[in-house]
Amino acid sequence: MVKLRKIAEKEGVVMNFRTIKWFSKVVFSLIGLIPKMKKGVKLKNTGDIATYKPFVDEELRKWLNPLMKSAGVDFVVKGKENIPEDEAVIYVPNHQGLFDMPALILNTPTPCGFIAKIELKKVPIVRTWMWLLDCVFINRQNKREARVAIKESIELIKKGRSMVIFPEGTRSRDGIPLPFKSGVMMIAKETKAKIVPVVLEGIIDRFEGTGNITPGTVNVTFLPAIETENLSRDEMKALPDEIRQKIVTVLREDGAIPQDAE
Repeated sequence: MVKLRKIAEKEGVVMNFRTIKWFSKVVFSLIGLIPKMKKGVKLKNTGDIATYKPFVDEELRKWLNPLMKSAGVDFVVKGKENIPEDEAVIYVPNHQGLFDMPALILNTPTPCGFIAKIELKKVPIVRTWMWLLDCVFINRQNKREARVAIKESIELIKKGRSMVIFPEGTRSRDGIPLPFKSGVMMIAKETKAKIVPVVLEGIIDRFEGTGNITPGTVNVTFLPAIETENLSRDEMKALPDEIRQKIVTVLREDGAIPQDAE
């Protein structure tokens, strides 16, 4: 909380009582989850995904649901019928902010792993829960380490864990998706997994826009899955731009970004 306040002061933001109360609730609820976390670690160390995965997925949802209610965040979900059943997929959303991960954990058929920035590995308790969720930490500044992270993600998908990749690499400040990087292409090429583009709208307005927790609606739209098994080399290379354009089109149609946004 002290670090969060310093960041807010640096940005010229005054954190209101609701925001301080909500982040305090996050911290104390995480501490209260330590016994469950230890149980999850024991289960995962058995190496049996069928044993630990349902436990971890259920506990994370039980933790996140009341936090979203406390923040006043409501999810409107569309296109769930576009998610392939009984197979691991690659979710590719635009990256908006704090509530991106909850939006996906709570609204996919089963919670998925994430490729997350290496900085999150420094956060106690959070890093352990992310490990339990089969998240992979990536250092984008180190190409060798980034390749290792991509390889880990490929292995997880082959074992049946759906993964989320934020191909922008960082959050968009104005809601217009940044250029998509090629990591999704490499993972799709090796796994042949279907790609489900995901459009996230309204998340910036829930926190990043003001620096305070702001109640409201977050729209989560799952677009039709993209088959990758028989794509040519050129088609695979074009995937990042193609997926980004699909997301941009929906954001424009919904009025979430300017009509002339590219």
